[in-house]
Amino acid sequence: MKPLISRRAMIASGAALPLALDTPVADAAPGPPPYTVSINIEVMFPRTMPKVQRVEMVAAQGFKAYSFWSATEEERDAMLKVQERTGVKCASISGTSSVGSSTGLTKPGQEQIYLDEVTARIKIAAKLGGAQPIVFVGKTQPDVPWETQRAQIVSGLRKAGDIAKEWGVTLVMEPLSTGAGQVRMALDTAAVAFPVIEEVAHPNVKVCFDMYHLQLMEGNISTHLRQGLSKGWIGLVQIGEVPGRKEPGTGEIDYAYIMRVLRELNYKGYVDTEMGTSTTPEAAMELTRKMSLDN
Repeated sequence: MKPLISRRAMIASGAALPLALDTPVADAAPGPPPYTVSINIEVMFPRTMPKVQRVEMVAAQGFKAYSFWSATEEERDAMLKVQERTGVKCASISGTSSVGSSTGLTKPGQEQIYLDEVTARIKIAAKLGGAQPIVFVGKTQPDVPWETQRAQIVSGLRKAGDIAKEWGVTLVMEPLSTGAGQVRMALDTAAVAFPVIEEVAHPNVKVCFDMYHLQLMEGNISTHLRQGLSKGWIGLVQIGEVPGRKEPGTGEIDYAYIMRVLRELNYKGYVDTEMGTSTTPEAAMELTRKMSLDN
């Protein structure tokens, strides 16, 4: 015989059902992302702190990779010893210096000087275990037709890619923002850089997708990120807020969403924190770690 249910119990159970359906259930954190967070040791740390000590701090915080712009040979040797002892890897270094930021590949007759500069940095990157040299291609030359500049960029990047291949590293070309009154860099948006990388068509030449610079120059970050990763054009992703170039959450970029996109697309490269901090290096690192784990 079926048990009798009182009218009051039926009403109570019926009222509880919609409440149960409307009650949000906390989603479990998705866990480790497919990418590796790399801590840039240049902007986030006090300038007086020795670079080897910065790398030590990155490793002590449990991160597996770091990056830097430039360092003396003595500093690099010390950082390499930390890598060997802790297992932390160097994700990227600056691949060009004054030439890449000025005449680069855009001014006729400067290609060999540019390639010599890149070659020196490629050798450093190889010694550090295959770090990605970040290269610029020069400023626009007002007295040179754009078609000529673009052709020189494509040709020069192919040659630089061949050198990088010999040393077992991959160059990442960064579209770089420019301020008011400055001469614009030849490649300063994803919309302009992607077609160039597609034409270069070299496995050792990719794009450094620096969201700080790209947000300043064109926005539309997630669309370009999806496009660049789906086409295999992006070799390195860098983060930094706009304005201020500080940690996620201090500006206008929705980095929680960006990290969900990176996870969705199964990006397995480095996400490099080329940014400063509004608090301390430890706090900025922990915030980035938590955001990458939770999204």
